[in-house]
Amino acid sequence: MPDHSLLNINTLSELAPSAQPELRQVFFFHDVRIVCRTNHPRILLLLEKMLEAFPEPEMLRGEACYSIYCYDDASQFPLQLPPRRTRTETLRLLTNTRLKCYKAQGATEYQSYEAQAEVNAPVLSIIYPEEHEAVTELEPLKRYQETFLQRYVFLIALGQLMRKFGFEPCHSAAITAPWDNSQGALILGHSGSGKTTLSLGCALSGCGLLGDDLIMLRADGQEQKICAYSIFQEVSVRAGSLDLWPALEFLRSYPVDARDKRYCLIEHLRPGIKRTRTPVDILIFPSLTDEASSALTPLSKARTLQMLIDLCTSKSNSRMSYPRAQERLFFLLSDLAQQASGYHLAVARGASDGPRLVRALFTGEPHE
Repeated sequence: MPDHSLLNINTLSELAPSAQPELRQVFFFHDVRIVCRTNHPRILLLLEKMLEAFPEPEMLRGEACYSIYCYDDASQFPLQLPPRRTRTETLRLLTNTRLKCYKAQGATEYQSYEAQAEVNAPVLSIIYPEEHEAVTELEPLKRYQETFLQRYVFLIALGQLMRKFGFEPCHSAAITAPWDNSQGALILGHSGSGKTTLSLGCALSGCGLLGDDLIMLRADGQEQKICAYSIFQEVSVRAGSLDLWPALEFLRSYPVDARDKRYCLIEHLRPGIKRTRTPVDILIFPSLTDEASSALTPLSKARTLQMLIDLCTSKSNSRMSYPRAQERLFFLLSDLAQQASGYHLAVARGASDGPRLVRALFTGEPHE
């Protein structure tokens, strides 16, 4: 077997089974060009669903290569975990699949997914960050849920590659002011804090929406202002949100997963709602309360930074956690706390007044 400790776009084709033709397609993630190579056309369709919202940009920041190959069995994977490796992290995904992360010689990173009945067969992804390249090896596609591949395999590998272009994942919702895409807010909170319900309510009341659960952050321009970037074109909606927002009633007929979530495209919520980028001016930390009405409380810069660190570096609240990212993420969050104004929003259970308070933050109106 050839030595693939260092790969490049010209040698990746050696990984493809010789009996199957190699397919190639170019995608974009904001201002990064992604060259995908695979031996299965269905993989290109799955990537297209994830990345079709991002057109070719006027200016490119760089290029990455992502190769995804299917084999009959994991024992046939040309690339395997190296004998000398260090485990850096073990995550239990929301599907209960265990993801083990390793570091080998140099900067190479390995992501090994254990098989989970009715969800996924084994997966091995190898990230070569210095070369802007990644490889994912799969068994036949019928052994995986498509949403698992998109959300937990392809997204994580691509997310690792995008970090070399300044992007950092953030477990949050992101919205824009109804009238101005250059004013944006992040909504951050633990699972069950009302983050998704609030962001959907804001979107239905006129705000733009980048995502309800996961976005990317990056410092841009000469001023290095931190902006939010969209990742998924879908939102996940629980029954409680349907009860609160009548405009979501159409989702009642959608399939429900084991976590009581229904998935739909952002554009299906309201025409023209989708946004892909916005500067971050406001940080909102929601939590549920039994009070009769919702209330906003301004936060100090120190308290804002502490809440950002607690939320964004907590494994229990991150669906994309990468080894060796903590120091870089800390400095990004420190800058974000200085750049944006922080607020705690106590959201009254069953009340629909949260979006009104958020809109008031954009206008500067009193929010009592």
